[in-house]
Amino acid sequence: MKLIGSKEKRSIRLKDGLLGLLIIVALVLLILSFQNTRPGNPELEIDLSQYKPEAGYLAPRFRLRNLKGNLEGLDDHSGKVIVVNFWATWCVPCIKEMPSFETLYRRYRSKGLTLLAVSLDKEGSSKVQEFVDKYELSFPVLLDTDGVAEKLYPSFTIPFTYVVDKWGRVVARVDGAKDWESAETFKAIEHLLNQ
Repeated sequence: MKLIGSKEKRSIRLKDGLLGLLIIVALVLLILSFQNTRPGNPELEIDLSQYKPEAGYLAPRFRLRNLKGNLEGLDDHSGKVIVVNFWATWCVPCIKEMPSFETLYRRYRSKGLTLLAVSLDKEGSSKVQEFVDKYELSFPVLLDTDGVAEKLYPSFTIPFTYVVDKWGRVVARVDGAKDWESAETFKAIEHLLNQ
């Protein structure tokens, strides 16, 4: 009987030793992965100075509530060409521009284009929803009631629009209203989609 008890103790010690070794390996891996994300590791370090609302830079990231109440932002559309339009329901040039955005979106959405219309209205969603329903807009409309995106993309004009390529870089900024149904615009969007 002593022999059996001795084997049980060795078996328990062996199991405890393996468990301890696995815990140590897991901790070492966790520490190594943490060190790889710290500043000083150029391979994994995120350089925030690369995020600017200017051509050639990564587009600043934001997440806002859409009209359904869900958070949505640029990262939800990664790998797509993104047109980010800043507008308001009280802005006359914005109202004139919206139908051409709808045409652009419907024409290219199945080919990898998305349009994020960031409303700068501060009163809430009801007025924006009425506007979207009236003009039958099908693209995502985001609510920037607290000015989060507006601070990341400052402007003295309204509307203003950014075009972001598939890799998240700003390729153009348009101040004021534009005809987004022009042959020139279609050609530029097709070029970005085919890159």
